[in-house]
Amino acid sequence: MQDNQKQIQDWQTKVRQSMGDESKLLHYLFETMDNFYYRYLETSENQNLKTSELAGHLWGARSFESNMGNAFKTTIKDARAGITELAKRVPRDQKPSVRYSLTALVQELTPEHGHLMIGSEISWDYPEFKDPGLRLSKTISFKYQDLSQFRKELALKLEEACTLFS
Repeated sequence: MQDNQKQIQDWQTKVRQSMGDESKLLHYLFETMDNFYYRYLETSENQNLKTSELAGHLWGARSFESNMGNAFKTTIKDARAGITELAKRVPRDQKPSVRYSLTALVQELTPEHGHLMIGSEISWDYPEFKDPGLRLSKTISFKYQDLSQFRKELALKLEEACTLFS
């Protein structure tokens, strides 16, 4: 029994050393988020997306789809209705587009505990993308109490936020 506890303590020490400060935690967050963009955010015009700072403590990526044929492929009924309205409202020669985003608002990020607000969004409020009535969004609150929980649950929380896209 003591050997098992020793192994657990050794493993926790090793994890703490590899991810022991905010910059390493941010790096892990960015790498994990980057893995979601290919599946959920890449469009005909935005490829190879990488996480960047969108605002203070807000990290993520945004993409745009101006090919309405591709935008109409969504299976989300409310988004499809909004995109249809966008296509009717804005002439094709003005290249209307739909914006997709996946973000993480970092409220606290330490090895001991943290809090992230993970968000996903589909907006058809071309060209401003400001009207909350012309978008669908989902926000997941992710609080963790140790590094192992952060590593184990981050991808699950991102996946939960990305259910908006499917």
